[in-house]
Amino acid sequence: MGSEVSQQDPALAGWRLRLAALVASGLYTGYFPIAPATVTSFFTLLPAYYLARCWWGNLAAVVVLFSAGVPLATTLERVWGRDPKRVTIDEIVGTLITFFLNPVTVWGLLAGFFIWRFFDVVKLPFVHRSQNLPGGWGVMADDVLAGICANVVLRALIYLQPVAGLPRILG
Repeated sequence: MGSEVSQQDPALAGWRLRLAALVASGLYTGYFPIAPATVTSFFTLLPAYYLARCWWGNLAAVVVLFSAGVPLATTLERVWGRDPKRVTIDEIVGTLITFFLNPVTVWGLLAGFFIWRFFDVVKLPFVHRSQNLPGGWGVMADDVLAGICANVVLRALIYLQPVAGLPRILG
């Protein structure tokens, strides 16, 4: 990680840096010393649970956060270095994508959380390659793709429950 404040970019000092850090770190959950991405994803479960019931709200949140995340991540990379762990707005977007159009129960929420974290950590080859995109695009793209993978798997599990004769506990 880079230095806290870049000498070459005084516009990133003071309140601008604090505001960018607040938003990009998921209300400072990205500052958690152990597994900040997992911590941010966990705290995103509550809004994800309610947004999963409102497709247009979920979509709006994903679009707004992604649109903010790309320039914020690009800016904060200049201060903290390439793909800084403190930038977790990408985890918020990935978590919300996981539950998009997946009306889940609390059990489904937990299942989706573990599926999402699996795809975010394992990074399938095409997901891993997306990190090579420049600036904030690379920071955000891999989590969008991992969220799409998690969404598809969660959707399949929800759909296959009654087909397999299992009780509907996920959604």
